[in-house]
Amino acid sequence: MKKKVVLITTGGTIASTRNDKNKLESGKLDGQAILSMCQLENDIDIELIDLYQIPSMHMTFENLNHLNKTITKVFQDPSVSGIVVTHGTDSLEETAYFLELTLYDERPVIVTGSQKSPEDIGTDVYSNLRNSLLVASSDEAKNIGICVVFNEKILHSKYVKKTHSSSINGFGAIGYGMLGFIDNDEVVIYQKPTHKEVYPIKESYPTVEIVFAYLGAGSIILDALYEADIEGIILVGAGRGQVAPQMMGAIEKLCQKGTKVVLTTSTEEGRVFPTYDYYSSANNLKDTGVIMGGDFDPKKARLKLLLMLANGDTNYASFMQ
Repeated sequence: MKKKVVLITTGGTIASTRNDKNKLESGKLDGQAILSMCQLENDIDIELIDLYQIPSMHMTFENLNHLNKTITKVFQDPSVSGIVVTHGTDSLEETAYFLELTLYDERPVIVTGSQKSPEDIGTDVYSNLRNSLLVASSDEAKNIGICVVFNEKILHSKYVKKTHSSSINGFGAIGYGMLGFIDNDEVVIYQKPTHKEVYPIKESYPTVEIVFAYLGAGSIILDALYEADIEGIILVGAGRGQVAPQMMGAIEKLCQKGTKVVLTTSTEEGRVFPTYDYYSSANNLKDTGVIMGGDFDPKKARLKLLLMLANGDTNYASFMQ
């Protein structure tokens, strides 16, 4: 019996063509044009939904909500084995994690894209799409959550990150590894996530911005965000979560005002922790009212915080889980 997989396209490099300036224009190809160039067997029944044809940095929360609703509707059909979403790589990891936080189904949702266009020599379009369809149709892929399939690797959305701006080996999960891989069309999965949290989507979301700490960083950006009266801030500290001392006054004011401030780290591995006790350390920030952000990447922490704020969830300790 054929497995049924629904392919949802949103644009990006995987759907790009070159213009008369020899520059790529994202999202110009529809799904059928991409599929027609892949060597796909007949044992997968592919249903196509062309949702968007946009560059991934043009993606909005309205788009994400619509994508969520589209996937939810598709999964009302019990004959669907899984879903593949094609997406531009620049914000692919954010879309994947948004879906991880807002969808629950044991069937796999695979997000993929390409670093090269379909016309480029050595393109990764066809292998990434083919492998994604294989994973989405695999019984072994149940309960793996929302994953990214790229360069034969199966990567969980919480930890996946674009690690190279142009190489076909463009995505990884530094320090956390793969959930599995695809080898000669065989889907091999050797670990699955143990924790899952889901939030309802909302028609609108609070504003959460990201602010980096670095040597000599001042308070200009934080002061502006205080005046803008935004709901949340993700701080990107150094190491275990330290920030420059010149930032502390503004952070204290924001916390006193009720702005939710979450501390993350700029390192690729490890989590923030109140290890040191000095002015502008993670421990000092915690005492000020800053939320410890665990091992979250800043962009993923932003998505989690805005969904928590939108849903009135105050279990901020979940950042450390």
